[in-house]
Amino acid sequence: MIEQKKRIAIHNGSKNEALILKVLLESFSIQVFEDSSLMSVFNPWGISIGNLNSVKLWVNEDVYAKAKEIISDYKADEYNL
Repeated sequence: MIEQKKRIAIHNGSKNEALILKVLLESFSIQVFEDSSLMSVFNPWGISIGNLNSVKLWVNEDVYAKAKEIISDYKADEYNL
């Protein structure tokens, strides 16, 4: 049986920033999962546009602390990208 790990959302924002963070985390061997299903919602009277180009990034629970630290360092401009 395959063990299913719990995932925690680590970022919710623009597609551009999510792409940068995803590549950064993957460079530290952290597997990142992307969810962009929040882009729009269909309803009976038309399409309600939500957070256009919004992307949520998820990581496994066991690497969440390390991923959060990497993102904090990135936002503090610790990396020369």
